[in-house]
Amino acid sequence: MKAVVALDLDQTLVYSARSAGPLDGVDTVWVEDYQDAPLSLMTTAAYGSLRELASRHHVLPVTTRTPEQYARLRLPLTVPVAVCANGGVLLRQGVRDAAWDRRVGGELRAFAPAAAVAAHLDSVSSPRWVKTRRQVEDLFVYLVAHSREQVPEGWAEELGSWAAPLGWTVSVQGRKAYVVPHGLNKGVAALRVARELAGPLLAAGDSQLDRSLLEAAVVAARPAHGELHRSGYAPPGLFVTPRSGACAAEDLLAHLSRQADVVTAATGQPA
Repeated sequence: MKAVVALDLDQTLVYSARSAGPLDGVDTVWVEDYQDAPLSLMTTAAYGSLRELASRHHVLPVTTRTPEQYARLRLPLTVPVAVCANGGVLLRQGVRDAAWDRRVGGELRAFAPAAAVAAHLDSVSSPRWVKTRRQVEDLFVYLVAHSREQVPEGWAEELGSWAAPLGWTVSVQGRKAYVVPHGLNKGVAALRVARELAGPLLAAGDSQLDRSLLEAAVVAARPAHGELHRSGYAPPGLFVTPRSGACAAEDLLAHLSRQADVVTAATGQPA
């Protein structure tokens, strides 16, 4: 038996130079380019640990990125299944699972439409501080500010109060603000894949959008930074890394690798 290790990507596994923290003397490898410039990195040690983990267990990328954004990454593993768009899309060998698309579409009919949320987001934000705003299909909406400091004080909280009665939630991650319906979550999609692969689910993530993923897992971990860290999220049994920034990925992978061996050994079957 192999475990299914579900990993959030941005600010859990991969980092921009802005979010990586101090890296003096730490070897790194760029794993993503955008507009002909390097965008995301991993420490060399984390990169090697990810490759080693994938040789023994199933690694499942679980991300809020769109499939196109996910495809930019150069990770050291072959991924038969990936979860994109915060659980809205299952990619199998790089191809969207049409049955999953239909299931998600049906579930989201119970919530306010993404177009209405996008229109409201436009009405309460300003081009003075918003770099871009995007609606991802009929799934969710997000905006990117020029800088976190430019976002008006209390803006996210007011948006969250407006969105909650409609069944939507707000997650702020650095310069990005995501507005996502409750019916769209990473945990449901990751559990679906874990059941297909017949392995226990382990998981790591850093944001409020990762809570459903962590709560679905038999072993959960988060870095000592990010939205969950700022909120003090620390249920019993949750592993929190001793380090923050890009080096936290090394701690997460080491912990999950050990625990994947433990939970599979407990079944009496080799990993």
